[in-house]
Amino acid sequence: MGTGQRLESLDTVRGAAVLGILVINIQLFAMPVAGLLSPTLLGGFEGWDYAVWAVGHVFFEGKFIALFAALFGAGTVLLAERHRAAGINPWIVHRRRMLALAAIGLAHGILLWMGDILLIYAVMGLLAFLFIDRTPRALMAWGVTLYTLPILLTMAAGWGLTLLPTAGFIKLASASPSVHEEITAAIEAYQGGWLTQMEQRLPEAFTRYLIGTPARLGWLTLGCMLIGMAAYRSGFLTGAWSQQAYARIARYGLGIGVPLSILGIAYREWRDWELLSGFFFSTQLSQLAVPLIAAGWAALIILACQRGWLGFLHGPITAVGRTALSSYLLQSLLCTLIFYGHGLGLYGEVDRPAQLLVVLGLWGILLIAAPLWLRMFRMGPAEWLLRQATRIPGPVPMLPPVRRPRRPGAG
Repeated sequence: MGTGQRLESLDTVRGAAVLGILVINIQLFAMPVAGLLSPTLLGGFEGWDYAVWAVGHVFFEGKFIALFAALFGAGTVLLAERHRAAGINPWIVHRRRMLALAAIGLAHGILLWMGDILLIYAVMGLLAFLFIDRTPRALMAWGVTLYTLPILLTMAAGWGLTLLPTAGFIKLASASPSVHEEITAAIEAYQGGWLTQMEQRLPEAFTRYLIGTPARLGWLTLGCMLIGMAAYRSGFLTGAWSQQAYARIARYGLGIGVPLSILGIAYREWRDWELLSGFFFSTQLSQLAVPLIAAGWAALIILACQRGWLGFLHGPITAVGRTALSSYLLQSLLCTLIFYGHGLGLYGEVDRPAQLLVVLGLWGILLIAAPLWLRMFRMGPAEWLLRQATRIPGPVPMLPPVRRPRRPGAG
């Protein structure tokens, strides 16, 4: 897709989403997953550590990954429209694209980082294409239903468990020695060499892929994709709405979503940070707030573009969005070099305020590297690889990475 064909608002929101995802992902790179599920399990949960976690939980956790999924759905519709206009069957291209993305994601999840989302996007992207010709209203209805249903079912299951005579198991499970043993084992594994990490990463990745995705994560992702398709078709994500409309969406999205997420934190504190009761109830309250806050963020970002609030950052953020896949993978590469044993080996040793400093540093790298790359090439390296894998064979040979043409008279 050439630069002139791109919709800049989609790229800008996508770039902000890639950057925002790292605020939460940094915790999965730097510490065991239990630290995200129940932050008190890792100790030191007070003062600035608590403040950084709380702000991240309310404004970032789940919000930018949901926005990223919505943009994925929007991109699916955009590409289908362009392929149809060119006389190409969009399903053939989309199917190849998802298979190639699945291969990249599987390699990413197995070889580098257990928190991969690309394989999940590929699988759900195949299902999302079934809705490609639906109206915006139908897409929104399906998206909201698929998103909220697993949340409501989880809350119902948690409520049912509290009625059992053995309901005290919730508190016991949170304090179980096995939880702390798993935390210690994860720290030792990821501070070790790459092969030692594999013993820890493989079961974590496949649990996420084979259990978490069909049980819950996949449906949340698919719901966000369909909502994104509706948002694209309605003109919301393309910047076609008025500034007053975007301000209204930001006001209502954040005004309802933020208190709902704070209520989830209050419930956790009331339940003394029990792991399982937190998952069944407080996490679900926060999950209900995710699409509201994500919509608020999207509206704010588009409004900022319209009013020029981003200033000199507009171009670099848009460049990150145009190289979103490459930037996402680069985040994983740099974070694993910082925290894993084949790099600096800081896994489990960096508190949340220091993790935030790492995030700011990595943001700086991405905001500098993406524009510099696009001065020389038309797309990121991972985007080029995905393009080549989905190209329909024809008389025109596939070319090596597309370098920008040299300007006339340039040395």
